[in-house]
Amino acid sequence: MAQITIIGLGLIGGSLGLALKRAKTPYEIVGYNRSRENANKAKRVGAVDRIERDLAESVKSADLVIVATPVGVIPEIFRTIATELPQGCVVSDAASTKAQVLAWAGELLPDTVDFVGGHPMAGKETSGIDVAEASLFDGAVYCVVPSTRASQRAIETITGLASVVGATPYFIDATEHDSHVAAISHLPFVAATALVNVATGATAWRDIARLAASGFRDTTRLASGDPVMYRDIVGSNRESLIRWIDAYVTELTAIRSQIQAGEDTESVFRRAQQARDEWQRRKPDGGEPNGPAIELPSTSERLSSLFFPTRRKPDSR
Repeated sequence: MAQITIIGLGLIGGSLGLALKRAKTPYEIVGYNRSRENANKAKRVGAVDRIERDLAESVKSADLVIVATPVGVIPEIFRTIATELPQGCVVSDAASTKAQVLAWAGELLPDTVDFVGGHPMAGKETSGIDVAEASLFDGAVYCVVPSTRASQRAIETITGLASVVGATPYFIDATEHDSHVAAISHLPFVAATALVNVATGATAWRDIARLAASGFRDTTRLASGDPVMYRDIVGSNRESLIRWIDAYVTELTAIRSQIQAGEDTESVFRRAQQARDEWQRRKPDGGEPNGPAIELPSTSERLSSLFFPTRRKPDSR
């Protein structure tokens, strides 16, 4: 039986396991998590078939390894598993930045395995196995970012994985990916963080908090995200994020100048309203990918072909 190893059993890793179980995939799902408590929870909720307590041992028989941890610990994981990965194993990740992860894969993983970067565009404001769910990826875009040495079979494995868990595979360049997600994911988190810190840092916050309702709640939702995860994300995507922060500051400054000068701000607000409404109209989940999505086979075809042949022969690419 082919084996999928999921390293990191939080929201994303746990949801991947649950989604694979929902699809009744004919593979053994092995899980590893540093926290024994969270690993046991993942087993109890049915996200994995069994738990492996040793990271290196967890990949020894794996056909596919998915690293679903904060990006900052990925180099350590790659170093630990590198010598234990079977020849022909496909390795992927679910991190929110791609260029740095691909660089680590090229440096730390052996040539005998294939690395294909992945990033499901799905999540919640809270994290952990307790909020994992099988439907998390339904209708989501699943970014697929192959390394330069990845085989076609490995790429097809990750596109197959994406479609099996309910997502749409979407090929994108690593640098382009990092710039795009900086705009629509990382910058919103930074903006939400700044807004919370500004408001709660005010001397009158106790009184202000009495008035805070849905507007403040909705615009600051992302600030409830895992601080360690976001620390690693912004640290691995500095250049792209700084460019978008600068653009955001420029826009805020322009709006501030209009307000200070007593100018009519309706046009800037209307432009934003129309742009957001148009984005929402494009499709039910709020966005239509511009890059090359792929035509998907039926579920039965996806399941039967995901790992066959399971591992490539020596030097076969």
